[in-house]
Amino acid sequence: FSSRNERLVQNENTSIFKLSFGPSGTGKQLPSDRGAYCPVFFKQVTAVPKENSLVTSVAVFCASSLGAVNEFADLANELGEHLAEQQVTLVFGGSDSGLMGVLADAAISKGGKVIGVYPEGTFSRDVRHRGEIDLRLVSSMHERKLEMFRLSDAAVALPGGLGTLDEVVELLLWTQLGIHQLPLALLDQGLFWNKFEEFLGEVESSGVLNSTWRKHVFRTSEPESVLGILEDLKFRMK
Repeated sequence: FSSRNERLVQNENTSIFKLSFGPSGTGKQLPSDRGAYCPVFFKQVTAVPKENSLVTSVAVFCASSLGAVNEFADLANELGEHLAEQQVTLVFGGSDSGLMGVLADAAISKGGKVIGVYPEGTFSRDVRHRGEIDLRLVSSMHERKLEMFRLSDAAVALPGGLGTLDEVVELLLWTQLGIHQLPLALLDQGLFWNKFEEFLGEVESSGVLNSTWRKHVFRTSEPESVLGILEDLKFRMK
């Protein structure tokens, strides 16, 4: 999958755009305003009417800290606003700290619907989000993942630590096993998820990972492109 896609321009009649990718080698190099040049392969971009959307709710996994890279918070803020503006429900981990808090606050500021799934009694201090969200309490981190998966049509992973990695890997595993069909967009500033992507490629090359994982994941640096990517992946998984 590619690490960069063309910015998708929207109009008042559509909520998102569907990407149609061409065969490898038919694309072109597009400059990234967040990092290096990366190859993009596509045939056309097709508008998807709101009433035909396959993605109405998105689980977002991310850090409970802000991290040392300012762009992480910028991405979380832009993604939260974009989901709200497109009337897509945000499902997140229920915390008000770090990137989770930035993400939820951004969606709330634009009038978006936000569902938080918070593992009560798990952390050393109570960091549940107390804003205008639908907060659902669960008893463990595992239950939180289950509920977030259940509530969502697709998922996005922003930069995060072990918790985020755990959520991403289990989501991909369950999709591979056919337990659910949740496409995943990896969203970073161009220099975070690339190492994870390379690791999975190496594991695949060693013969212990099926190559089907590549059909379910796409990496991008543009929050505005996430819904188009997820719609395309979801359509291909039908």
